[in-house]
Amino acid sequence: MAEFAAHLSADLARYADGHQLSPLRSMKILMSNPGARASLLLRAQENSALSRSGGWRKLLRQVTLLLTGADFVPGCRIGPGVMMQHPNGIVISGRAVIGANATILQQVTVGEAIGSDGAPPRAPRIGDGVLLGAGCKVLGGVEVGDGAAVGANAVVLQAVPAGAVAVGVPARVLPARRGPGA
Repeated sequence: MAEFAAHLSADLARYADGHQLSPLRSMKILMSNPGARASLLLRAQENSALSRSGGWRKLLRQVTLLLTGADFVPGCRIGPGVMMQHPNGIVISGRAVIGANATILQQVTVGEAIGSDGAPPRAPRIGDGVLLGAGCKVLGGVEVGDGAAVGANAVVLQAVPAGAVAVGVPARVLPARRGPGA
Protein backbone atom coordinates (compact mmCIF):
# COMPACT_ATOMS: atom_id res chain seq x y z
CA MET A 1 0.00 0.00 0.00
CA ALA A 2 2.93 2.35 0.64
CA GLU A 3 4.12 1.85 -2.93
CA PHE A 4 0.63 2.72 -4.20
CA ALA A 5 0.63 6.01 -2.29
CA ALA A 6 4.24 6.90 -3.20
CA HIS A 7 3.77 6.21 -6.92
CA LEU A 8 0.44 8.03 -7.08
CA SER A 9 1.85 11.02 -5.20
CA ALA A 10 4.78 11.23 -7.65
CA ASP A 11 2.35 10.96 -10.58
CA LEU A 12 0.07 13.71 -9.26
CA ALA A 13 3.07 15.98 -8.60
CA ARG A 14 3.73 15.95 -12.36
CA TYR A 15 0.25 17.39 -12.95
CA ALA A 16 0.51 20.03 -10.19
CA ASP A 17 2.54 22.53 -12.28
CA GLY A 18 5.05 23.08 -9.48
CA HIS A 19 2.38 23.78 -6.86
CA GLN A 20 2.48 22.06 -3.49
CA LEU A 21 0.23 18.98 -3.41
CA SER A 22 -2.54 19.04 -0.84
CA PRO A 23 -5.54 16.74 -0.52
CA LEU A 24 -7.75 19.40 -2.14
CA ARG A 25 -5.31 20.04 -5.02
CA SER A 26 -4.92 16.27 -5.55
CA MET A 27 -8.69 15.88 -5.75
CA LYS A 28 -8.95 18.78 -8.23
CA ILE A 29 -6.25 17.20 -10.38
CA LEU A 30 -7.99 13.82 -10.34
CA MET A 31 -11.34 15.40 -11.20
CA SER A 32 -10.06 17.58 -14.03
CA ASN A 33 -7.33 15.55 -15.70
CA PRO A 34 -8.01 12.25 -17.50
CA GLY A 35 -4.31 11.33 -17.37
CA ALA A 36 -4.28 11.68 -13.60
CA ARG A 37 -7.32 9.40 -13.38
CA ALA A 38 -5.52 6.89 -15.59
CA SER A 39 -2.55 7.08 -13.19
CA LEU A 40 -4.84 6.42 -10.21
CA LEU A 41 -6.37 3.39 -11.90
CA LEU A 42 -2.95 2.14 -13.07
CA ARG A 43 -1.60 2.35 -9.51
CA ALA A 44 -4.69 0.59 -8.17
CA GLN A 45 -4.19 -2.16 -10.75
CA GLU A 46 -0.48 -2.51 -9.88
CA ASN A 47 -0.24 -1.99 -6.15
CA SER A 48 -3.54 -2.05 -4.31
CA ALA A 49 -4.80 -4.85 -2.11
CA LEU A 50 -7.25 -5.73 -4.91
CA SER A 51 -4.38 -6.26 -7.36
CA ARG A 52 -3.27 -9.38 -5.50
CA SER A 53 -6.29 -11.23 -6.89
CA GLY A 54 -6.15 -12.14 -10.58
CA GLY A 55 -9.89 -11.60 -10.98
CA TRP A 56 -9.85 -8.13 -9.43
CA ARG A 57 -6.75 -7.17 -11.41
CA LYS A 58 -8.53 -8.10 -14.65
CA LEU A 59 -11.62 -6.17 -13.55
CA LEU A 60 -9.51 -3.09 -12.73
CA ARG A 61 -7.92 -3.37 -16.18
CA GLN A 62 -11.35 -3.33 -17.82
CA VAL A 63 -12.52 -0.40 -15.67
CA THR A 64 -9.38 1.55 -16.62
CA LEU A 65 -9.95 0.80 -20.29
CA LEU A 66 -13.61 1.81 -20.08
CA LEU A 67 -13.05 5.05 -18.14
CA THR A 68 -9.82 6.29 -19.75
CA GLY A 69 -9.25 4.40 -23.00
CA ALA A 70 -5.83 3.25 -21.74
CA ASP A 71 -4.90 -0.45 -21.53
CA PHE A 72 -2.25 -1.36 -18.97
CA VAL A 73 -1.81 -5.12 -19.33
CA PRO A 74 -1.31 -6.70 -15.90
CA GLY A 75 2.38 -7.21 -15.19
CA CYS A 76 3.63 -4.00 -16.82
CA ARG A 77 5.90 -1.97 -14.59
CA ILE A 78 5.73 1.82 -14.79
CA GLY A 79 7.90 3.91 -12.49
CA PRO A 80 6.66 6.79 -10.36
CA GLY A 81 5.97 10.20 -11.87
CA VAL A 82 4.33 9.06 -15.09
CA MET A 83 2.39 11.76 -16.95
CA MET A 84 -0.30 11.01 -19.52
CA GLN A 85 -2.17 14.16 -20.59
CA HIS A 86 -4.50 12.26 -22.93
CA PRO A 87 -4.50 8.54 -22.05
CA ASN A 88 -6.85 7.50 -24.84
CA GLY A 89 -5.39 4.66 -26.89
CA ILE A 90 -2.31 4.01 -24.73
CA VAL A 91 -1.42 0.30 -24.66
CA ILE A 92 1.39 -1.01 -22.45
CA SER A 93 2.40 -4.68 -22.70
CA GLY A 94 2.39 -6.88 -19.62
CA ARG A 95 6.15 -7.43 -19.90
CA ALA A 96 7.09 -3.80 -20.58
CA VAL A 97 9.16 -1.77 -18.12
CA ILE A 98 8.96 2.03 -18.10
CA GLY A 99 11.17 4.12 -15.82
CA ALA A 100 10.37 7.07 -13.58
CA ASN A 101 9.07 10.42 -14.82
CA ALA A 102 8.06 9.20 -18.26
CA THR A 103 5.69 11.28 -20.39
CA ILE A 104 3.34 9.19 -22.51
CA LEU A 105 1.09 10.92 -25.03
CA GLN A 106 -2.07 9.60 -26.68
CA GLN A 107 -2.20 6.47 -28.87
CA VAL A 108 1.22 5.15 -27.71
CA THR A 109 1.90 1.42 -27.88
CA VAL A 110 4.73 -0.20 -25.93
CA GLY A 111 4.37 -3.77 -27.11
CA GLU A 112 5.92 -7.17 -27.35
CA ALA A 113 7.35 -8.85 -30.40
CA ILE A 114 7.13 -12.58 -30.85
CA GLY A 115 10.19 -14.03 -32.52
CA SER A 116 9.78 -16.33 -35.50
CA ASP A 117 12.20 -18.75 -33.83
CA GLY A 118 9.67 -19.63 -31.12
CA ALA A 119 11.55 -17.58 -28.52
CA PRO A 120 9.45 -16.05 -25.77
CA PRO A 121 7.99 -12.61 -26.47
CA ARG A 122 10.33 -9.69 -25.85
CA ALA A 123 9.09 -6.37 -24.52
CA PRO A 124 10.66 -2.91 -24.49
CA ARG A 125 12.52 -1.35 -21.57
CA ILE A 126 12.02 2.40 -21.40
CA GLY A 127 14.40 4.50 -19.28
CA ASP A 128 13.76 7.38 -16.88
CA GLY A 129 12.54 10.76 -18.13
CA VAL A 130 11.60 9.50 -21.59
CA LEU A 131 9.06 11.26 -23.81
CA LEU A 132 6.91 8.94 -25.94
CA GLY A 133 5.27 11.12 -28.59
CA ALA A 134 1.70 10.82 -29.80
CA GLY A 135 0.99 7.67 -31.78
CA CYS A 136 4.47 6.20 -31.47
CA LYS A 137 5.04 2.46 -31.30
CA VAL A 138 7.95 0.90 -29.41
CA LEU A 139 8.01 -2.79 -30.25
CA GLY A 140 10.05 -5.81 -29.24
CA GLY A 141 12.99 -6.20 -26.90
CA VAL A 142 14.43 -2.73 -27.55
CA GLU A 143 15.79 -0.32 -24.98
CA VAL A 144 15.06 3.40 -24.95
CA GLY A 145 17.69 5.17 -22.84
CA ASP A 146 17.18 7.74 -20.11
CA GLY A 147 16.07 11.17 -21.32
CA ALA A 148 15.42 9.99 -24.88
CA ALA A 149 12.46 11.17 -26.95
CA VAL A 150 10.42 9.21 -29.47
CA GLY A 151 8.70 11.42 -32.03
CA ALA A 152 5.05 11.34 -32.96
CA ASN A 153 4.04 8.27 -34.99
CA ALA A 154 7.59 6.85 -34.96
CA VAL A 155 7.93 3.06 -35.01
CA VAL A 156 10.90 2.07 -32.85
CA LEU A 157 12.38 -1.34 -33.64
CA GLN A 158 15.98 -0.68 -32.51
CA ALA A 159 17.66 0.69 -29.39
CA VAL A 160 17.55 4.44 -28.74
CA PRO A 161 20.54 5.72 -26.74
CA ALA A 162 20.14 7.98 -23.72
CA GLY A 163 19.26 11.54 -24.69
CA ALA A 164 18.72 10.69 -28.37
CA VAL A 165 15.63 11.32 -30.49
CA ALA A 166 13.96 8.65 -32.62
CA VAL A 167 11.78 9.74 -35.57
CA GLY A 168 10.19 8.17 -38.62
CA VAL A 169 8.86 4.82 -39.81
CA PRO A 170 10.86 2.77 -39.12
CA ALA A 171 12.48 5.10 -36.61
CA ARG A 172 15.95 6.42 -37.23
CA VAL A 173 17.96 7.69 -34.30
CA LEU A 174 19.17 11.29 -34.30
CA PRO A 175 22.16 12.28 -32.16
CA ALA A 176 21.73 12.96 -28.47
CA ARG A 177 20.19 16.29 -27.55
CA ARG A 178 22.64 18.75 -25.99
CA GLY A 179 20.22 20.38 -23.58
CA PRO A 180 17.66 23.17 -23.56
CA GLY A 181 17.76 25.35 -26.63
CA ALA A 182 20.38 23.20 -28.38
